[in-house]
Amino acid sequence: MLLTFFLFCCVTTATHGFHLQEALDTAKCLALCKNESCRDHCSQPAGRFEPYPRIKEQAGANVTLHCRGMNLLIIKHNPGSYVIQRSVSTSSWGPATVSNGELSTFPNLTSDTLYRYRLYRITQRGFSLAETTDWFSTYAVDYQPTQIEHISLAKIEQESKNVCQLRAEIVFEPVEDRSCNYNILSWAGEHDLINFDLKKTSEFRFSLRDLKCNQNSTLSIQSGNDDFSKLSNATLFTFVTPSCLQIYQNLTVCAPERVKDLRTEYIQKRNDGSYDIAVNWSEPVLQPDNYTLQFVSLQLEPRLLVVPGDAIRAVFINVHVRLQYEINIVAESIGGVSLQSTISGSVDETSVVEPSYREIIVTLSTLAIVAMVFGIICMQRRNKKNKQTNVEYMHFEGSMDSLKKPLKRDYAVDNSATLLPQDKFQLVPQQLKLKGILGSGAYGIVRLASLEDEFGAVTDVAVKMMKDNPSVEDIKNFHQEISIMKSAGQHPNIVSLIGYCTLHDKPLLVVEYCSNGDLQTYLRTIWQNLVNAVFECRTHLKLNMVSVATQIDRTKQEKSVLNHKNTCMIANRLYDIQQDVIKYTENITSADLLNFARQVATGMEFLSSNRVVHRDLAARNVLVRPDRVVKISDFGLSRDIYRENVYRKKGNSKLPLKWMAIEALTHQIYTTYSDVWAFGILLWEIVTLGATPYPSTPTNKILQFLKSGYRMEKPPNCSRELYSIMYSCWNVRPQSRPTFTELKQNLDKLLSNYSENKYLNLCDVLYESDNENNEPSSINAR
Repeated sequence: MLLTFFLFCCVTTATHGFHLQEALDTAKCLALCKNESCRDHCSQPAGRFEPYPRIKEQAGANVTLHCRGMNLLIIKHNPGSYVIQRSVSTSSWGPATVSNGELSTFPNLTSDTLYRYRLYRITQRGFSLAETTDWFSTYAVDYQPTQIEHISLAKIEQESKNVCQLRAEIVFEPVEDRSCNYNILSWAGEHDLINFDLKKTSEFRFSLRDLKCNQNSTLSIQSGNDDFSKLSNATLFTFVTPSCLQIYQNLTVCAPERVKDLRTEYIQKRNDGSYDIAVNWSEPVLQPDNYTLQFVSLQLEPRLLVVPGDAIRAVFINVHVRLQYEINIVAESIGGVSLQSTISGSVDETSVVEPSYREIIVTLSTLAIVAMVFGIICMQRRNKKNKQTNVEYMHFEGSMDSLKKPLKRDYAVDNSATLLPQDKFQLVPQQLKLKGILGSGAYGIVRLASLEDEFGAVTDVAVKMMKDNPSVEDIKNFHQEISIMKSAGQHPNIVSLIGYCTLHDKPLLVVEYCSNGDLQTYLRTIWQNLVNAVFECRTHLKLNMVSVATQIDRTKQEKSVLNHKNTCMIANRLYDIQQDVIKYTENITSADLLNFARQVATGMEFLSSNRVVHRDLAARNVLVRPDRVVKISDFGLSRDIYRENVYRKKGNSKLPLKWMAIEALTHQIYTTYSDVWAFGILLWEIVTLGATPYPSTPTNKILQFLKSGYRMEKPPNCSRELYSIMYSCWNVRPQSRPTFTELKQNLDKLLSNYSENKYLNLCDVLYESDNENNEPSSINAR
């Protein structure tokens, strides 16, 4: 198919505009060619052949419209060599072209115009009778492409010898408008976003490569006009690739399947109030090497059990549970680790198995009978033993069929071996001294605290803790946040994990403390104080101007001299205002602000290299230290959402719409690319000293504006070079946005060529505000 299409393109280019006889000569040359080497000699065949005979046969082309654009038509016909003429409306037939294959492309047409075609099939015996097509129309200039309706998965196959490297072939059906151009967006996770275009497509199908086993992939297809300035609504399609086991059925190359049918029971309550909690699951088709179980509860450190691969049961012994808990389990083999299965619950007193008074009475009666009748003792003992055995197996397995199960499937580990190993992040609660509350959110609070190390040195830290009565999901997210911060590691520009511990049955997350607060508040405070300084100086200026006017009235005879002096006075007074501003801002410069942006880019470069997606990068989630080092915070899974007006509810979640990338708004895709978009918004926040993005745009109109191509304009105090960096982050195509490494390099270039107010002018921010308001604006307005 690709070869015939290539030959057609070459031949059409060479013969476009031929007279009919010349085209027939070219077609005859092609028909007589036995190999590809002679095709190059067919481009100028005029005069080399005798007139080509006409044969009384139908062309049999069966022409249909394959696809179209504003200046393009592609027709489809039965395979073969054809001479094709085109007619516009009712005009005469134009020059002929030669086509070899089953598609013929006609570019450079006029928009919103009807065309029809006349085809002659060429064989070695001659050319056929003409076949005339229906009328086909190009798009109008303002045409809006139509949404496609059907997407299907044609096949999935192994792409290479690598385990679980797959290729999927996708087929879709165009609707009646038959567009030739399509935008494809494919994603299978936070780091596997692919965006590409199909232009002048010869087939309504494409392949997705480098897919992984058991991967949930989603496609978005939009039809577009010739330059993709207009796109249809997206059609979504989701599919799951086969698992490794479905392909190989071998646990030496594949991870085991996910553990199924998790169940729990409380088999005994001890005198100290603790429980033995049993976990059961279904036997898999292929037996793994072992299972690893983790018990998570708000009051306890996580506990671990490892049981053999032939087990279908494990018991957590002597567990103190007063609230909800969660049990996670994975199966392990040489081929890898399965996906995690989870079950959660709470202790139900009625479900705990304890000896009943009735059993005690029966036992005493039995013993009395045994003492009275020696001859029955042996029989009673034998029956009692059988009964106890049956009860034990029935209890653990739930039916008499359990007698067929070997006892070794009931597997427990000594309590001393169940605690997770200590790591360098675990702290002793006595090291912490909690102080005042720094902030409060929907899911927890952050408090200032002092941490004393083993050498007696005391450091201020921030402690994040959950609110009372958290849900199992809250607990799970809290532990996941700890895991993410541990895996992210240490970096000068991220708020790093210091440690964690449990205090009064509550888990605590201890992180670095940045005393200057968040960057948004820091910037807004600078802006507000600068405006106040200008307003105060302007008041003094008006008083001085009155004094100058009085002096002019008293000395009219020296008018010309005074006019000159007054000009100097006014200039000096304005200079005094500038001096006052500079005096206030002597500790913050535009270079400092650019350096803030560079530090954030550096921190995000580190996070993205560790495959951490922030999802909520904004000035409010960047913290400032007194030495002007900024640190990215809240890159874990459980965040405090503390500004209700910034977020829009969707289900149980809240979304920072004005910082979200267009693909996050339309498809809920969060990747490093969407973090880059948010960085562009953050850079705008820095330039404007903490203004709210899209200040004149309602939140519910953001997506509509972005899809129309709207982006925030260049702030008046921002250079074109700096705005270019900002604007590049907002490219509609994620893969066309710069990386954080490139953003850092671009900001480094600006800083290396830095001169005061060259790229970012603080004074322009002040005068813009001064022109808009006669009094200082409130922070809330920003």
